[in-house]
Amino acid sequence: MLHAQLFRSMPKLSSARAAARRQQIIDAAIICFAERGFHKATLQDVVRASGLSPGSIYCHFTNKDEIVHAVIRERHRRDLRSLEDASHSKTLDDALALLADAFFLGSNRREDRAWRRLAVQLWAESLHDRKLSAAVRDGVDKPRTVLADLLRNARDRGELPVALDPEATARVLIAAFQGVVLQRVWNESVDVEACVRVMRMLLSSR
Repeated sequence: MLHAQLFRSMPKLSSARAAARRQQIIDAAIICFAERGFHKATLQDVVRASGLSPGSIYCHFTNKDEIVHAVIRERHRRDLRSLEDASHSKTLDDALALLADAFFLGSNRREDRAWRRLAVQLWAESLHDRKLSAAVRDGVDKPRTVLADLLRNARDRGELPVALDPEATARVLIAAFQGVVLQRVWNESVDVEACVRVMRMLLSSR
């Protein structure tokens, strides 16, 4: 009831302003969940981190669970967009450079670092939560399809061995990415650039 009253009392926002406000909440939630753990973090923690009023939060989300899933969807859309951009590259080397920048070497925003930390928590929790498992797997299955097509096209251009299985290779690359993310969460000093060079060398070897 209180949520509904807060919602009715809030002034209407333009669609652009509303989208920016929603993104502000998601970015704050990522940092909150990453630093405190998404089980321990409360909706009030997100309110404080966002700098918004409770009413502003409730205009977009009714509870913490909705925010968690909104965070997952937004980050998965961003990752999928990076893969799709790379899939339009003319060469495998160009595609790998874009992927390396998007997933390993690019933005070092606080929200991006926090998302990787939160992702590890979500991977573990998805083993016990079917709804969360579906959301997390969706963030792997769609990118894997795009990545497999990218590798298949590269193989057809003669840039990869004919015997290479694009589907299996896509899985291995995603597993390598997840492994590096986990190790980086444990130890910030992991040399990510060296890991990227190894993966590119392995793919470019004929």
